[in-house]
Amino acid sequence: MSSDELRSLIIGKTEFEATSQNNIIYEALSYARMLQAGLVKNIGTEPNGNAKIEKEDGISDIDLLMFDRDKPLQFNFSEFEKHIDKIQGRQKDKNTDLSASAGRDKIDSILKKLRILKANPQLNFIMDELKDNLPTLEIVLSQFVGENNEKNLRIIDISGLPNEVAGPLTALIARLLFQYKLWQTKEERKSDPILFVCEEAHRYVPNHGEAQYKEAQEAVRRIAKEGRKYGIGLMLVSQRPSDVESTVLSQCNSWLILRLTNSNDQQHVAKFLPDSLAGLTSMLSALTRREALFVGEAAALPSRIRINKLPIEKLPDSHDISFVEGWINKPTTTEKLKAITDKWTGQVDSAVRDVSNK
Repeated sequence: MSSDELRSLIIGKTEFEATSQNNIIYEALSYARMLQAGLVKNIGTEPNGNAKIEKEDGISDIDLLMFDRDKPLQFNFSEFEKHIDKIQGRQKDKNTDLSASAGRDKIDSILKKLRILKANPQLNFIMDELKDNLPTLEIVLSQFVGENNEKNLRIIDISGLPNEVAGPLTALIARLLFQYKLWQTKEERKSDPILFVCEEAHRYVPNHGEAQYKEAQEAVRRIAKEGRKYGIGLMLVSQRPSDVESTVLSQCNSWLILRLTNSNDQQHVAKFLPDSLAGLTSMLSALTRREALFVGEAAALPSRIRINKLPIEKLPDSHDISFVEGWINKPTTTEKLKAITDKWTGQVDSAVRDVSNK
């Protein structure tokens, strides 16, 4: 994660994002990553506010000054947390805790949030301590663009994650893919183009700047503005285009517009279409199921098209549930309800873990 993504995850939208709190995160992250890179020495098990970060032999002050804290290096969370608590949380020239008035309350607030995040099982993939068997950067990238998967389509389902997690995670994935293309040669970009698809785009790049998605907005916005020349494209999918950030929508050069009955959505879409085609939006409310308007660079001519109807066996798992077919069935039994609630409360997972441990 970048320093801003980590700061957003730890401080959160409910905290007062004072500059001092940001600097606490940035300084500790810089130390943890420089330690992992072999630039500085470990501050020890029980350091205090007097401890100074010492350079490793052969490392100059310029090396430390030019170090990029956003470099994608793994680091130990224990060292990150130790720097906050034992170095930044102690008074200079005294081996005592800072008083609340002097800023220890900010330290304790960050440490408390770290404990909460570590206790959240949904964040194990981010908050796990560094181990030798954890995947490296190339292994992580291979899950998106590598040859480990025979299909060229990867689906990352984060629909069940809370907003404060989904935002930084979206930002992380979008930024990693952009940086991957950025560091490729021109020939490599030509042979390996990527299309980044945001389903429910109004959640990840909202038009009203929700704090949880600040980093995600910036990452997706950069792909929209600069991605083409590096070989990474962007597709936005949303039922409410008026709720998608206008800056990102303005970068779209092809549109596939299905039926829209809301006048605000129709007017919002019309603003981004060429003047000669804006009148087409008047027919959006009259489109039938599977009908759409297809305009832009990908369409030879602005067209009203009909999307093929797929047989049941080829429909994606995300197709609409049939209410009519469901309501003719008998009500759910108590036994089935218990099976669902067991999965819900984690009892089934615990039983599986117990068996595997034996």
